[in-house]
Amino acid sequence: TYNTLLNAFASKNQWQKAEQVVESMSRANANADIVTYNTLMKAYRQSGEARRAHSLLLLMLGVESYTLSSLSSSSPSLARSLSMLLKHLQQNPVAPDVITFAEAIQACANGGEARLGLRIYDKNVAAKDSSIVIVGAALGCCAKVGDWAKALRIFHASSSAMLQQNAVTVASLVGACAKGSHWQIALEIVKRAPVINEVAFNNLLAYMGCENNMPSFMADKVMAIMRARGFTPDARTYRRLVAGFAREREWKRVSELEIKAKDLGLNLGQSVMELCSFRAKIG
Repeated sequence: TYNTLLNAFASKNQWQKAEQVVESMSRANANADIVTYNTLMKAYRQSGEARRAHSLLLLMLGVESYTLSSLSSSSPSLARSLSMLLKHLQQNPVAPDVITFAEAIQACANGGEARLGLRIYDKNVAAKDSSIVIVGAALGCCAKVGDWAKALRIFHASSSAMLQQNAVTVASLVGACAKGSHWQIALEIVKRAPVINEVAFNNLLAYMGCENNMPSFMADKVMAIMRARGFTPDARTYRRLVAGFAREREWKRVSELEIKAKDLGLNLGQSVMELCSFRAKIG
């Protein structure tokens, strides 16, 4: 079927071919349904095509003031795609659902347009019945820009609405707080959150040693909490630690981590090995 083919291209990040499938449906007078549009959104999300995802969402919402002419001069390709999608939706209107909104918001996060994703959340979702999938997408946007205050508001509001948080939403909340230089809040979350995964710890460690962020002497405490909660540090964890100690020029700790990672058979990657070599040269 068309949707099966569409999903195959979406899974391979081939959004151009996914659009061609939808265009073929138009020529064959085959109606696009919610699965069609959500799968196209998936293609946009995986490729970080924020503008296309946002545009499709607006068309599905029936925002007629969103004119194609405003885009044709700067992006003829986008205008052509929207013209094709608009034709579909005029013949057979399809309203966005939870998945549509979540995919559109995530596309914005992946495409460097996290603030746009949060505007979509605020305008269309925040005041309505939400779902944990949409909350997770919005928190992912907060993590991208370090908007810790908004992340906390979204998290608490969704919890008050009896939505059950999961490890993904918690990890994004930790990431938002850590990037926003509120590492103490992030540390309390990883200590007390009822559900958590190793990504949350890595998100906290990602900004260790940065200006106004968690100092490197907190690393041992974070690692102790991580192990106490049943997680084993992996290569990503060690990369975060090495980078954090390097920011504070703690070269002895960098060396110790390099040796330990090798003993554990962990590949820290070329960039970290170059950093370790630089450390060795300067002593």
